[in-house]
Amino acid sequence: MLNQLNSKLKKHIPSLISLWRKNSDGSSLSNKELSVVSNSLLALQRGLTGNRELAGAGYMDSSNYLGAYLLYYWPVSYMQIALEANALKPFVKNAPLPLRILDIGSGPAPASAALCDAFSIKDVTLVDSSKKALSLAQRLFSAEWKSCKVNAMVHDFETEELPDISGNFDIIVLSHSLNELWKDKKNALELRTALLKKLSAFLKENGILLVSEPALLLTSRNLINVRDTLVQKGFSVISPCLCSAICPITQSGTQSGTKQTCHAEIFWNPIEPVASIAKLARLDRQSVKMTYMAFVKGDCIQKSDLSENKQAVYKVVSDGMLNKSGRIRYLLCDGTKRIPCSAKKDDAYARAIGFFSLSRYDTVELENPELRGDSSSLAFGISPQTKLKITKFSKDNSFTEESSTL
Repeated sequence: MLNQLNSKLKKHIPSLISLWRKNSDGSSLSNKELSVVSNSLLALQRGLTGNRELAGAGYMDSSNYLGAYLLYYWPVSYMQIALEANALKPFVKNAPLPLRILDIGSGPAPASAALCDAFSIKDVTLVDSSKKALSLAQRLFSAEWKSCKVNAMVHDFETEELPDISGNFDIIVLSHSLNELWKDKKNALELRTALLKKLSAFLKENGILLVSEPALLLTSRNLINVRDTLVQKGFSVISPCLCSAICPITQSGTQSGTKQTCHAEIFWNPIEPVASIAKLARLDRQSVKMTYMAFVKGDCIQKSDLSENKQAVYKVVSDGMLNKSGRIRYLLCDGTKRIPCSAKKDDAYARAIGFFSLSRYDTVELENPELRGDSSSLAFGISPQTKLKITKFSKDNSFTEESSTL
């Protein structure tokens, strides 16, 4: 599936280059251009991590930063939303097509672009505080998605009430924008939660509210806290969580619990010019990482296509970790608790059933695991009697229900 997404993304690169150059030449970048973009990217990356002084600071209005965004972060954001959209296909398969999209904090609209490539979209409403970014998004859509109607609105959610938005939407998406709102306010999480609740009024029945954030500890934990508050207010989480219980991370009272997070990470062989720009900026871009939550209003009975036994289905929520006893351990989450599951690093059976190939957000069905630990600290092990069924997060999640059995 990643190859298919890369192919779709690659088609849009010439238009992104043309927008950056402000002319019609959409050929590959010269060495000088790559150097200019990589230098701007490094400055932008430093400003969006650490103290995050550029987050919410209007960096889209800077030509240098906007160029780095278009040629590096735009493709990365596109891939993140494309992967998330793939996981949402089972939840939109019965929705009347074409769909309507509301993109909050859209920038040059990588999220809407990914959704347009994933689903049949009738019209897109883009809302952002940067007029320049919206203009670029409109030009991009007129070149790449001519049949899609685009509405653009300049709006600052920190200083203004909700804009006058007409109609109801099938999907409302916020990609890397929620974390930039009210970031210096002590009550930022309350303000963000209130905004999402207000925005949900624009959703159709069974419409989806999709929030995607960077996989940083702070932004991930903040989104999880917002998630829990929305759950308490009657929202359901349809992806990536298996249920809408309060996240087990936030229930942990230990010091180590404050350092836990939950995010996806999918290996990615980036296309050009992303690969060259990352190399020049000395940034590691071998995977796509993000924390995301997809909500619907009200109760939603989730149906697993893996097993009727709900207690046997888990999400992988960690990388493989080698402990001192020579066992490789993953954390599995059933929506209410995290359970370690391990096997000896040289266990041929564990390797044969695919245990060592697990990655974050894969869904697994575990049968007859070895019980380790105790009632207060449950843990699983892989034994010759264990059966493992895996659905890769990055697989082609088509409308026909299927899973991989290893």
